[in-house]
Amino acid sequence: MLRKIKIENLAVIDYAEFELEEGLCVLTGETGSGKTLIVNAIELLLGARADATKVRTGENAAQIEGVFQNGVKTVMVKRKIISTGRSYAWVDDHPVTISELAERTAHFADLLGQHENQSLLAWTTHIDLLDSFAGLQVMSEAYKKEFHALDEIRARVSHLKNEIEIARQRSKLREFEIRELTEANLDVEEWQEIKSKLLRIDYVEKILECANVALNSISEGENNAIEFIANAEKAIMDIASLVPETVDINQMLETAQTALTEASREISDIADSVNVDPEEAEFLRGRQLLIERLERKYNKDIQGLIQYLSEIKESEEGVAKLEEEAMSNEKDIVNRRGKLVGMADLLREGREKAAPLLAREIQKSLAPLGMENVCFKIKFDRKKETNGPIVIKGERFALFPTGSEYVEFLISPNQGEELKPLASIVSGGELSRIMLAIKALIKSKNFDGISVFDEVDTGIGGDVANAVGLELKRLARDGQILVITHLPQIARLADLHFRIRKFEENGRTKVKLERLSEVARKNELNRMHGGEVNVLTEV
Repeated sequence: MLRKIKIENLAVIDYAEFELEEGLCVLTGETGSGKTLIVNAIELLLGARADATKVRTGENAAQIEGVFQNGVKTVMVKRKIISTGRSYAWVDDHPVTISELAERTAHFADLLGQHENQSLLAWTTHIDLLDSFAGLQVMSEAYKKEFHALDEIRARVSHLKNEIEIARQRSKLREFEIRELTEANLDVEEWQEIKSKLLRIDYVEKILECANVALNSISEGENNAIEFIANAEKAIMDIASLVPETVDINQMLETAQTALTEASREISDIADSVNVDPEEAEFLRGRQLLIERLERKYNKDIQGLIQYLSEIKESEEGVAKLEEEAMSNEKDIVNRRGKLVGMADLLREGREKAAPLLAREIQKSLAPLGMENVCFKIKFDRKKETNGPIVIKGERFALFPTGSEYVEFLISPNQGEELKPLASIVSGGELSRIMLAIKALIKSKNFDGISVFDEVDTGIGGDVANAVGLELKRLARDGQILVITHLPQIARLADLHFRIRKFEENGRTKVKLERLSEVARKNELNRMHGGEVNVLTEV
């Protein structure tokens, strides 16, 4: 339950602090005095969204602190909203994210206001109320989680199949590409060798011409270099006995002759190597045309072609992996669907058992609230499906995110009238009383935090207001209830009475929140009643 709350710079509230106790606590005040801001503050402590508009004009930040009693443990919660719109939260002085705050305080409070009343008109909320009454929330949440997980797997399989189909279409083109590039047997070194050989073939005449000129000059011509050196060597030898230093010259000439002879041999080998084999030349030309055509077609050099071939081969292997993953997920779908069917059957059994009991309890709870002749029924809707996984009495039905059925509350406020959906019949006052009755039934079973009723008395008055007050008083015996009310019939039953008042000071609007003494409380009740308050039956 909520033990204490402190509010600073929240909208028109500059500062407010009060301590709560067990029992029925009421908060009253003129319309527009800021009563709903107290509810907003509690919502912020529970992880509600916040923005810069929550911060009082001219201030840097709004801050709310609350002390909750959770069993035997005291938990301190703090929320801070900066004027820029940023929001921060702490639990027991440890920073937490807003989602973590909401998760950790989920069972600290239960808020019922105009929005929640209207939500009762939406049939989508009825199944949650039934599950809460039947104690099926854990199973229902587990089912929803499993259902959404199955949906995600189905979506994944659908995505995989789409990818596989696209990949298969690409595969037809890639089969040809793989075959074409594989048969080309591409090799970078071979391509360099081909280009080198073809370059020689293209310049064979020039190579032979130059080789012959060189050979004639060195060894094969009438006046070649080797013969000239031989003649020089012979002449030097003739004077060697006369000029001893010619020995070195002779050695140099021998070396020159040896070098020219070796050069002549290598030039001759070059000339022989360019002798063109027509078949080899044709083969090399064919390889050249093939490789150059592939380079133009794929807009890649030979290294790029080899890399591309490797990539598309891996891509084809990836298709097989996608198909394998899709098959695995489809098996998972079958298993999960079987599990869901089992969970849905258990939920259906629990709901069908609890529905008539909840309807009777609601009717019973509404009688003292001025709705003695009401008839209440809970309707189950299911969708027949030819191959549906749910089988009930030989018929097949679809699975929903809620189970095998949707639930809708039907009501007949008066005897003899047809049962119709809540939205088509109930007035605001009737809706408030129905919501109060449902919340009372569910709270007594599953909740021990603070229950906040914001304007739950809208549209009622007189004896009905008295009955609603007595019901709230009864509920407060088992816990803590905070009621925002404008009815004296309810306020007079409070164990603890707070008044909120808005006023101006130094040109600024301020709010004052105070716990009322007995005298102040009588004055407030007189204000609310518009005169002297009649004595109502005490509880």
